Amino acid sequence: MTAIIRDQDHERLLQAAGRHLCEKVRAVLAARGRAILAVPGGRSAATIFQTMLREELDWRRVHFFIVDERLVPVDHPDSNFKLLRDHLVAPLAQAGRIDPGNAHPFVFDPGSADRGAARYERELAGLGFRYDVVLLSAGEDGHVGALFPRHHSVEDRHHGFIVMDDSPKPPPGRMTSSLSLIQTAAAAVLIFAGEAKREAYGRFNDESCAVSGCPAKLVLAIGDAAVFTDLS
Repeated sequence: MTAIIRDQDHERLLQAAGRHLCEKVRAVLAARGRAILAVPGGRSAATIFQTMLREELDWRRVHFFIVDERLVPVDHPDSNFKLLRDHLVAPLAQAGRIDPGNAHPFVFDPGSADRGAARYERELAGLGFRYDVVLLSAGEDGHVGALFPRHHSVEDRHHGFIVMDDSPKPPPGRMTSSLSLIQTAAAAVLIFAGEAKREAYGRFNDESCAVSGCPAKLVLAIGDAAVFTDLS
């Protein structure tokens, strides 16, 4: 069953999401000894990372993968991995709380036909080829990661990482976890924050709307999912 957590205070909402995310990671660590956490980029993620920094958690047993990435080098200002590294992994590493190698970047390879997707799949395969916990943030059109409504990305049946040169949202070149890969997660946190997301949130709650029309609905197939929203 999907839980809905509402708070009109945006900052407080994201802090609650960060604490909830850490609770889910702790549960995985207690059960399995290691956790694979997949995260996106964006302003909401940065705030959540700041909250996670303050949580007591054995980060040395947590591995990070990127839900989606722009086709840019890892040090590019638009890199989602750079956001994760700068706001969470680097401060944890400086405090001796994590091995920086626990954060796995998507390394863009412009000379490869798959831009580096197969290599990233092999890296995840070495850790079980599944996510334990995933953080997602819905866009104004209801997209999550780089799975866009009424677009081949959300329909693609490949299990792993998908690359595209025709993203409906700039820039056109992107990598994303496939729908089926995201749904390997045992727990999911989905953020629906901001008035601009109201129409998409309406589609999320519309039982007649398919995942293809609102990719954020993919979390409904994840057994332990929580939606954090400032919308009513």
